[in-house]
Amino acid sequence: MGKIIAWLVLIFIVLLALRLVNQRKSRKQQRAAGAAGSTAVEPMVRCARCGVFLPRADAIQRAGEYACPDGQCVKR
Repeated sequence: MGKIIAWLVLIFIVLLALRLVNQRKSRKQQRAAGAAGSTAVEPMVRCARCGVFLPRADAIQRAGEYACPDGQCVKR
């Protein structure tokens, strides 16, 4: 019975160590991606004609409202 408990404790310790190593790798990758600035978030706006959300840079602003570029509205 003592051997089974010892093996279970050993397996638990190995799995815990592997998890900690994996978390550190993940954090390093997130820091590298964040430092590169590749995760730029662009604000989204809703089209006044069709209701579809699109990036503000792609939208056309008319009379204080945003709209899809000409001829690209989604038909309902």
